[in-house]
Amino acid sequence: MKVFVCNDHDGYWPVPTASVIVAKDEEDAKVMLRKELESKGLKTEWFTLKELDVTKEQVEMLSDGDY
Repeated sequence: MKVFVCNDHDGYWPVPTASVIVAKDEEDAKVMLRKELESKGLKTEWFTLKELDVTKEQVEMLSDGDY
């Protein structure tokens, strides 16, 4: 399994968004995130995913509150 993060999908204004998706590949991660967004009545047309390298230590700040 792979880990993807997204911090630019649609959300409830004015709070920034951030999601973590665990999936077998990027295509499955996109499908999963789209389904979750749709279930909440949010737009699903545009967002980006970033795959995290889980073999090394790292910090990925998804949202620092600055918007």
